[in-house]
Amino acid sequence: MGETYFDDEQEIGPQGLALLRNVLTDLFRDQSGESNRDDELGLAKELVALFKSGFRSEEELKAMARSSSFLSHHIS
Repeated sequence: MGETYFDDEQEIGPQGLALLRNVLTDLFRDQSGESNRDDELGLAKELVALFKSGFRSEEELKAMARSSSFLSHHIS
């Protein structure tokens, strides 16, 4: 009945990884102040979760990540 959109065990391919890397880089480039590994890891995990939830465009991922509680405390 309720089939999930993305199999959590499915690998993210090279294009997906490149997209996630670009989004992560852009979001931290926009950040005020310095980031640390914990910030980067937290955001990377959030982006992967968003990607696995079905958000596949750079614009969607950035918008969702910027509106998240994690980024509201780290990026202005």
